[in-house]
Amino acid sequence: MVTYLRLNVAENELLVVELSHAAQLWCEDGGVWLTHDQLSEDIELYRGEHRELMMGKLLIEGAGRLCFCGENLQISAVSKSNAQEAELLAF
Repeated sequence: MVTYLRLNVAENELLVVELSHAAQLWCEDGGVWLTHDQLSEDIELYRGEHRELMMGKLLIEGAGRLCFCGENLQISAVSKSNAQEAELLAF
């Protein structure tokens, strides 16, 4: 069964997402910057763009509305303020 999860990322917010399975990420509005612990390059997504993501840990920042979709989708999302950002970047 395909599952969907929509999230709003606010400006100056850092979202940490743990993907337990591969998933697609769609940017429905705005723009976000992604760092994935399994990729050597960062990803930028803007309205209407999408990306297939492997399981792993993501850091997401920017301002936009996102939609994750996938089979057996299990996501743990944590939102952190900029004051806690330095701790999260050490993954």
